[in-house]
Amino acid sequence: MDSESGDRRLTSRPPTWVQIPSPAPPRKALTPLTARRRRWLRLDPETRGRILKVLMALRNRLSESTLRDYADALTRLGLELGTLDDVETTAKAISALKGHRLESSVSAYRHYCRILRLPEPTFEIPKRRHRRPLPYVPNDKVLKASLVIPRRSKWRAYLRLLYETGARPSEPFNLRVQDILEDKVRLRTLKRGGYTREREIPISPLLAGLLRSLCIGKKPEDYVFSLDRDPKKPLNRKRAQRILEHVRKILKSQGYDVRGLRLHAYRHAYATRLYQATKDLALVQRALGHKNLETTMIYLHIQPGQPRLYEVKVFRLDQEEEISTCIAEGWEKILQTKDKVWFRRPRWLP
Repeated sequence: MDSESGDRRLTSRPPTWVQIPSPAPPRKALTPLTARRRRWLRLDPETRGRILKVLMALRNRLSESTLRDYADALTRLGLELGTLDDVETTAKAISALKGHRLESSVSAYRHYCRILRLPEPTFEIPKRRHRRPLPYVPNDKVLKASLVIPRRSKWRAYLRLLYETGARPSEPFNLRVQDILEDKVRLRTLKRGGYTREREIPISPLLAGLLRSLCIGKKPEDYVFSLDRDPKKPLNRKRAQRILEHVRKILKSQGYDVRGLRLHAYRHAYATRLYQATKDLALVQRALGHKNLETTMIYLHIQPGQPRLYEVKVFRLDQEEEISTCIAEGWEKILQTKDKVWFRRPRWLP
């Protein structure tokens, strides 16, 4: 009896619960947005207000991504230097930077000085001695095959617009319904400084039909390449990049050579086709919307299928001795303006 009662007392005793402390939650890494916000809050109120004044003055001239880059560049400089009003010291600090931060800081600080009426900064930036490598442009067969792969008509129209007009990859997203003419399209580019550059490019009936189908039910001021839920908000280049990556995978699975198939490759191919058909570099300049003719000269280095590189020289018209030497060495004269003349010579024969 005693053993049974003892066992009963043991079994009837309430269990003892031991509270085990839960592990501390892992510390989250700072996201870029959080890091930018913390840097912004560390600025003194006066510097923060001056940067805000600059950004507000530029809000209708530049894109949101450019404004974010400018804000981040000015914020970093403000934290490092304490003030941005010492133009000479700030210019020296910017000149010591490298890469993308150097470029964004130079542009941002020039706007800062202009809007706040400070002296114009002078940067000591060494000139780059190397030239950018020339891009490889896919042949016309690959580009044409890529135009019919996207399932949605908006992306087929987007790629065909790049192919037929040589538009910059971001220009179609600025296209509004009122810019679709009968057999032309009006392309516009928002440049730094607040002005817009426009040009009209002829298009094929096929492309015109695709664009008009995207304009059904939209107002004249709505975007042609817009979000499905809001015609007043345009698509962006990141979505176009994802579509092109999908196109590249399909073309590669079908045995096509997709080297160099990028959004900008359609622009290079268009410029090459137009120059080979007309031999008019000034016409190519107007079609591409270049302000500087020397930028258009880049397209002389490119041939369809296989790049054929040229050496290009430019002289002032008063450099008669150098011009005579080039002609004697067999250089080809390709363009002459009021004050300059261009020559080219193939580096090797195909």
